[in-house]
Amino acid sequence: MDEVGDRWSLLIVWAAANGTSRFDDFHRDLSVARNILSNRLRRLVDLGILEKRPVRDGARRMEYALTRKGDALRAVLHGLLDWGDSWAKRGPGNAEGRPQ
Repeated sequence: MDEVGDRWSLLIVWAAANGTSRFDDFHRDLSVARNILSNRLRRLVDLGILEKRPVRDGARRMEYALTRKGDALRAVLHGLLDWGDSWAKRGPGNAEGRPQ
């Protein structure tokens, strides 16, 4: 949780797992402030969860991709999604707190 427990890091990893790779696309898709996004991307690269590489050889424009360590988070993220799908839909008919 120390590595990816903040809100933006998990959303960035989720976006990367679903094909987002460029800074401007993360910014547009997540509506996160540029300074926060830059900080979180740098941190995720430093932690070995994302890698930063040129879009093509010799290009100045960079893109981000999940590393093996980052890709291993897919199962965790899908587990959280499944948990949310089960528990977020609780209503008056499910007062005992059982998943639907």
